[in-house]
Amino acid sequence: MLLLGGSAVVQALTGMNIYAASFLIPLGVIIYTLHGGLKATFLASYLHSVLVHVVLVIFLYMVYTSSDKLGSPSKVYNNLVSLASRTQDCSELLKLGQACGPVNGNYQGSYVTMLSSGGFIFGIINIIGNFGTVFVDNGYWISAIAARPSSTHKGYLLGGLVWFAVPFSLATALGLGALALNLPLTASEASRGLVPPATATALIGEGGATLLLTMLFMAVTSAGSSELIAVSSLCTYDLYRTYINPNATGKQILSVSRVVVFAFGCFMGVLAILLNKAGVSLGWMYLAMGVMIGSAVMPVAFLLLWNKANAKGAVAGAIVGCIAGIITWLVVTKVEYGRIDLVTTGRNAPMLSGNLVSILVGGAVHLIWSFLEPQNYNWESTRGLRTVEEDASSVPLGEFSNEKLGRAKVWILKWGIGFTCMIVVLWPALSLPARVFSREYFTLWAVVAIAWGTVGSAIIIFLPLIESRETIKLILEGIFTSVMRKLRR
Repeated sequence: MLLLGGSAVVQALTGMNIYAASFLIPLGVIIYTLHGGLKATFLASYLHSVLVHVVLVIFLYMVYTSSDKLGSPSKVYNNLVSLASRTQDCSELLKLGQACGPVNGNYQGSYVTMLSSGGFIFGIINIIGNFGTVFVDNGYWISAIAARPSSTHKGYLLGGLVWFAVPFSLATALGLGALALNLPLTASEASRGLVPPATATALIGEGGATLLLTMLFMAVTSAGSSELIAVSSLCTYDLYRTYINPNATGKQILSVSRVVVFAFGCFMGVLAILLNKAGVSLGWMYLAMGVMIGSAVMPVAFLLLWNKANAKGAVAGAIVGCIAGIITWLVVTKVEYGRIDLVTTGRNAPMLSGNLVSILVGGAVHLIWSFLEPQNYNWESTRGLRTVEEDASSVPLGEFSNEKLGRAKVWILKWGIGFTCMIVVLWPALSLPARVFSREYFTLWAVVAIAWGTVGSAIIIFLPLIESRETIKLILEGIFTSVMRKLRR
């Protein structure tokens, strides 16, 4: 998905052939992932995240404080209100596919309101799809396994809150900025992910394009390296070591891992080329991913949280739910629009139906199967998993004590559910009485976006350095000592 958006943006900003971009982007990821493995992924993810958030903050302050073309929440607000005005002549712009006039499904056609049927539908699809990208992405699991159990839950929640600055703050800046500037963007171009580069270029010129391109490359390569490691881990440990060579040495596993990294990286590039050739856009893929992978969300959750969950039922639920979701998606498309193509399948009604059926049927099949044939799993087999080779940095046994894990569970229930309810339910609900936002309310919204982006960026940049200060100190002392010894010679 990121390769689709990344290749489209690279083509728009540089003129590079989109198929070349689709393949060259993962090529660099393959190289440093092959050499560094999971540790390289962690280090690269930190460095890339720093650059992403620095650029994010630049665009935030550019749109809402310093730009000559916008430069304040009031200016952005006035332009958005003007764009949605019913008195505006939109005949020529609408013919070109550009946004103009009242928004269908929004209260009074306004851009500055939470009362939006389209927004509500997108919210449901977004939640289902992103549940899928987290629960079914092995990258999240191997990162959690690599971390200390006592800190994983806090790290993931803090990481989620920091990450939220990217879609929230960046969309508030570059997304609304594109509308406020009334840029000549069509719905098709927006679906391909071209709104941010258009806004960045309009505000800062070539400098904005360079910043956006840097941000994009950092995000795509960071996510790409994580996926390469995730797939490599599945193939080496869950397939090769489990079924092909149970007595594999660390050297053998490393060799297989490198082959998988190279092969899957090439596959990613080829798949991106094929999808671009077929006309599949980032927006279409984003909406459709819940139909494809949402069926596995509830089975995975049941396996983690319910000892009666049945393994065969989980597999059946994921497969049956996916098939049911795809069938529903296509049937609704045919009934509603009379034809099945990329345009009609990407509309709200089919996407919503397919996403809901996929996640609900997958969960229902697993639930029923588990009630009929409860497995009563006790986790003993996972506790007995052996490592490939003993490592001096293994996690202390105290990390797995019932007392520590119990405290972690209470913390997760308190803060995890609390933040989820606040962001997903309470925040939107409290915005509904405002109907169409006033200038003051929109200014508050912009200030929250700026604050969230700024604080989140500060956390992602400085907190890892603070937590690693002792290690960094030892490394610097070692470098200094080594240099001094050489100078004395």
